[in-house]
Amino acid sequence: MSLVLLKNLLLSKRSAAPARKAPQTPSPSPITQVGKAHVPPLPLEKDQGTSWVDTTSSVDLEAQRGSDANSSTATDCPKCSNKQPRVGFFSKLTTFVQKSFKAIRAFRPTPRMISDAIIGISDGMTVPFALTAGLSSLGTTRIVVLGGVAELVAGMISMGVGGALGAKAESEGYRALVADTMKLVTRSSAEAIALVHDILRPYGFDSNQRDTMANKLMESTDRMVDYIVRFHHQEKKPDPSRPLACGIVIGLGYAFGGLIPLIPYFCVERHEVMRALWISVGIMVFALFVFGYFKTVLLAEKDQDKSTRKAFFGGLEMVAIGGGAAAIAVGVVHGINSNIPE
Repeated sequence: MSLVLLKNLLLSKRSAAPARKAPQTPSPSPITQVGKAHVPPLPLEKDQGTSWVDTTSSVDLEAQRGSDANSSTATDCPKCSNKQPRVGFFSKLTTFVQKSFKAIRAFRPTPRMISDAIIGISDGMTVPFALTAGLSSLGTTRIVVLGGVAELVAGMISMGVGGALGAKAESEGYRALVADTMKLVTRSSAEAIALVHDILRPYGFDSNQRDTMANKLMESTDRMVDYIVRFHHQEKKPDPSRPLACGIVIGLGYAFGGLIPLIPYFCVERHEVMRALWISVGIMVFALFVFGYFKTVLLAEKDQDKSTRKAFFGGLEMVAIGGGAAAIAVGVVHGINSNIPE
């Protein structure tokens, strides 16, 4: 009985005791919630044991990482980003040769340039040939070579300078003519109009047409001056580069023509001067004839029969001039040498 009462008492005390509260977890702060909402998930690493979702191979990933590293390095270094790739020496040489050949193919010599070349080559083939032939009578190739080279250099310089000065004089004469014509037009318009009538009269223009043309030209002084200079004085404005081009072409032509008779003297022994002389004579006869032939072909008429005949006689003329000059030089030098005492 007592046991039952004790049990009931214990049960009543346990029911009367307050229930324990479960531990409350602290609620996250707003800052933490915002931070967690905006923080992206970290990428997976290989060493975590998690497999990659992307199917890119490891080789491609390594290459991509290398390219990213190079790009970042180039971006960090401004000097490296502006650096141009180097061009090799052979690439530059190939480009230069291609441009040179293109310029040569596009080059067209003017008639004045051909005339200058003819002057230089003809003098170069005549004067040094006569000099070397005359010096050959002294009996040694050393004297012939030294004298020929000295004359060749001096003649090339003198011919080139002379051609350049002549072309410069032409330019100065043209400017003086333009200045005189300008004074004529500004001083007396009647004389300028009379010159226009004289120019147009042979072409069948009547008086009214000539007056109309003259009045139209008089509206501009420069136009009237240019018309009178070109059609009355028959003068054209020279090229500003004419003196330099003329000097170079004549000088090089003289050097080319004068080097031909000297070649045999470089190829024989010192005591074989007469052998070199006869070889030089044979070469120069052929060279003079070919030069005279083609010179006449370039400058002669286009009639086939006449041009061929004139070219043949032109070649013979050059051989006669060069050979005659050489023979006279040999005779003079031999005569002086024989009369001078040792």
